[in-house]
Amino acid sequence: MTKSITSLSEDIYAVLDSTQDHEPSSDLAAEYAMRIGGEFAKATLKRDKPREKGKLWASDLGKPCMRQHWYKFNMPDSGSGLDGHTKFKFLYGNILEEAVLYMAEEAGHEVLDAQERVTCDVERTNGPDWVVSGRIDCLLDRHTVDVKSTSSYGYQRYKDGITADNDSFGYRWQLGFYDEFGNFSHASEGKGFVWIDKQNGHIKYTPCSTPDREEILERARNIADAVESEAVDGITRAYSSEPYGKSGNLILPTACSYCDFKKECWKDSNGGNGVRTFAYGHKPIHFVEVKREPKVAEIT
Repeated sequence: MTKSITSLSEDIYAVLDSTQDHEPSSDLAAEYAMRIGGEFAKATLKRDKPREKGKLWASDLGKPCMRQHWYKFNMPDSGSGLDGHTKFKFLYGNILEEAVLYMAEEAGHEVLDAQERVTCDVERTNGPDWVVSGRIDCLLDRHTVDVKSTSSYGYQRYKDGITADNDSFGYRWQLGFYDEFGNFSHASEGKGFVWIDKQNGHIKYTPCSTPDREEILERARNIADAVESEAVDGITRAYSSEPYGKSGNLILPTACSYCDFKKECWKDSNGGNGVRTFAYGHKPIHFVEVKREPKVAEIT
C-alpha cells in the first residue's frame, strides 16, 4: 500500500521504535551511505569560487537584495566567506536531510528523482540570456519537496506552514523553481517542505504555495540586471536598519546580519566607521548607528 506524505513523521518514528520489528534494507542503507560519504567529501571543497555571469543557482532566487547579488558576482573578495564552523553546520544539516529521506524509504514512502538537475533559460530584452540551475531534493510521495533542518526556534516558526510573511530566507522561491521547471519522472501532485528540528528530532511535512513561473523568471531577470550594473551605488538595499531597544541605536535586520557582504555594503555606517558588532548572550548583534554604547563586549 502506497504511503501518504501526511503520515511521514509518524511512519518514520514507527521505524525507529525499538519495540517494533523492522528488517532494514541493506541495499537502501548502502545507497544512502554513498550519498552521505559524498556530503563529507563535498564539505572539504572550496565553496567561494568566483561566480560566472550568466548563471544563477536556484538558491539565488530567494535572495531579494540586488546589492548582495552584485557583490557576489562583482566583488566576491569583499565578502567574509564561510568559516569552518559554518561549513560544519551545513554538513550536518545535509546529513540530517539524507537521514530523513532514508528513513522515509525504510518506512515505505516513495522517493524519486533525488538530486535531479533542474534548469531553465531566462530570456532578457536588455542583455544576454541567463540560466538558472539547481538540484531538487526529491519527489516524495509524488510531491515536490525540499528538506530543511533548522533550530527548534525555526521549527516552531515553520511547522504550521511557511508563507510570504515568515519566509525570511526565500525558501519558497527555490521550491517554486523546482516545481515549475522540473522535468520529473512523474507529475508532481503537490509541493512543500519537510522540516527537521535538529535539536529535538521532530519531523513534519507542511504544504505551501510558491511564487509562480512568471514571478520566478522576473526575479531572475532583476538579478541579472543588477549584476550587470556598472556600480552598486545605484542599487537600493532590500532592507532597512532597525531600532534596538529604546537607546536610539540601530542594527542590521536579520537578513542583512547573515549576509557575507554586510561590512562592505554598510561601510559608511556609524559615521564612516562601518558596522560594529557586539557580543550579546544569545548571538552577535550588528550595529549601524550607536548613540548609546552597549554594555557588552565589542567584537573587533
